[in-house]
Amino acid sequence: MGLTAGALLPVALFSAATLSRLAAGEREANRQRLVADARTLAEGVDRETTATFRALQALGGSERLERGDLDGFREDAVRVLRTQPTWHAVILARPDGLRLLDTRRTSVAATAPPRDPRSLAEAVGTGEPVLGDVFTGPDGALLVAARLPLMHRGRVRHVLSALIPAEALRDLVRVPGTGENPWIRTLVDRSGTVVARSRSPERFVGQPASPRFLEAARAGGEGVYRDTNLDGGRSYVAFGHSARAGWTAAVVAPVDMLDGATRRSVLTIAALGAAVLLVSAGGAFLAAGRFNRAIASAAASAEALARGARPRVEAEGIAEVARLGEALERSADLLAARERERDQHLAVAEAARAEAEAASRTKDEFLAMLGHELRNPLSPIVTALELQDLGGSGGTREHAVIRRQVDHLVRLVDDLLDVSRITRGKVELQPERIEVRSFVARAVEMATPLVEERSHRLTVDVPEGLAVVGDPHRLAQVVANLLTNAARYTPPRGHIGVRAALRGAEVELAVRDDGRGLAPELRSRIFEPFVQAPQGQDRPQGGLGIGLALVRSLVELHGGRVEACSEGPGKGSTFVVELPAAPRAPAASPPAPRPAAAAAAAPLRILVVDDNEDAAELLADVLAHAGHEVRVAGDGGRGLELAVRFRPDVALLDIGLPVLDGYELAVQLRRRLGEAAPVVIGVSGYGQPNDRARSAAAGFRHHFVKPADLEALLAAVAAAGRERGRAPATEERA
Repeated sequence: MGLTAGALLPVALFSAATLSRLAAGEREANRQRLVADARTLAEGVDRETTATFRALQALGGSERLERGDLDGFREDAVRVLRTQPTWHAVILARPDGLRLLDTRRTSVAATAPPRDPRSLAEAVGTGEPVLGDVFTGPDGALLVAARLPLMHRGRVRHVLSALIPAEALRDLVRVPGTGENPWIRTLVDRSGTVVARSRSPERFVGQPASPRFLEAARAGGEGVYRDTNLDGGRSYVAFGHSARAGWTAAVVAPVDMLDGATRRSVLTIAALGAAVLLVSAGGAFLAAGRFNRAIASAAASAEALARGARPRVEAEGIAEVARLGEALERSADLLAARERERDQHLAVAEAARAEAEAASRTKDEFLAMLGHELRNPLSPIVTALELQDLGGSGGTREHAVIRRQVDHLVRLVDDLLDVSRITRGKVELQPERIEVRSFVARAVEMATPLVEERSHRLTVDVPEGLAVVGDPHRLAQVVANLLTNAARYTPPRGHIGVRAALRGAEVELAVRDDGRGLAPELRSRIFEPFVQAPQGQDRPQGGLGIGLALVRSLVELHGGRVEACSEGPGKGSTFVVELPAAPRAPAASPPAPRPAAAAAAAPLRILVVDDNEDAAELLADVLAHAGHEVRVAGDGGRGLELAVRFRPDVALLDIGLPVLDGYELAVQLRRRLGEAAPVVIGVSGYGQPNDRARSAAAGFRHHFVKPADLEALLAAVAAAGRERGRAPATEERA
């Protein structure tokens, strides 16, 4: 049906447009015919008017009138009146309107006023013949005066008038032909009064024409419009003006008469077109059944193919559908083969993914265990170094070497574990508003040993008031890693510069050096883990290739970005970090005065439980040196027994303990000692986020990762003692 409509509708539309044009042309031709008829009627009025004025002109040339013989002139007027069947009377009047002669009467009242004074005045004023407007005579008849001014020595001496009955003008408006003709012909005088009408003259002659007609007639010389005529029907009204008489001729024809035939023709053709369309659609519907069944079969086969079933197309003898069925069957074979291939690839990919996940888990477990195992021996070493510093024997060269190498090893372990945590999304920032100068100074302090070791000159240009929102520790780590990297890859006695500035809404921090520089192929990979510049077998620069990977990850966690710039090998490098600038801070109120610190912390009873004997003993020495009473246990079971007897204020517990691990030991301490249970602080090589979460759940107040910062650890112990409200041990024993 759509194809049929698509084929026939353009033809139907073209036919409709053609019919519309033809109908419009026919209507316009009818309208022009009406106008031509109105023009002919107006010309007929002009001819009759001209004939009337010629007859009056001949009568006005009478010698008797010239001699003033009015009786003789009456005879002439009566003789002419008999030759003019449409005339009613002849009147001779002076210019002032006084009648001198009237063929209807033997004597004339000199004072009788004229019935149409306007036309008389116009004839006297212009000296030209005038056809007046319709008026009612003394006997009640409707008359029209044709007035001819008679000139003598350049002045109007007399006005000769012929009175014509309006009824005598019916011949002018009579519609030709026999029978009832719906056309109406009308004459309207200059005042807008109907003078003659072909239909119902008794009703309309002497009455004013319609306002719409008068408005149209005054607007133009001739024309046609649609209106409701005086009979109440919808009609076309054509009009034209008489040039000689000044009257308006109108021809009225019913709309249905002019447009009906055209409309009926259009409707007939449209009905025939609709019938043709319906017949064609019916034939198309019957013929399309076979196509529809074939297409429905193909659609069902395609759905079967989508479900994985074998397609079966009933072509109904249609070659195109048969080829479609063959294509669907070939597609089914290809899909089956590709599905088998996909299953094989999925199996391989699943095995590879499982293997990768297992390798990742093994790597994470290895890194965690590596950190724990490395931190366990590092902890007693660091503690021993601290004890040497406390004892005043830490100033030797060997001591400084051990301190530097231990710090370097601690940083390597921290970086290695940080990379593992960042790749697993386990790093949580502690953001705060911090001045760039603050964390840059901390980073410089961290990198100073390597910078001094390689005799570099370091310059720092960071203005005051420049601030960002971030984790101070992590931002210091970013800058320290960049400084360490610059110091490591810059030959001794090189120059390293740190510069920061505000660029729009971002803080730009750059670390520049004049060292080895970067090859173009290395710049795009320098921030990937374990990527380093080529080194010799002696690895003079050292490192694991994870410092810059940490830099990029930490900067991106802060919503910033980092890029490396270098003009090439041997031309130095510049690493630029961009971070969102912090909003301007409100004016700070002056700090409140701080109370004076106590002269010394109150001594506490402290239990240290660690299976690393060296670490436990050295930590106990540090605590004892701080004035505390310390007991040491090597496993969780002995630690619990000792706590029951010793009643410690604070317990420093390792996590990986034999017999009872640190988590379980903390739970048992609360269960056995109740309100007398000590404040538990963890000191362990396990420092992953899940390790900290488990220690917090077990009741640990703090969690320090080995090797612990002894100053921070002692501060935490002192805070725990203040929380317990512990009196000095000497007073308790007393």
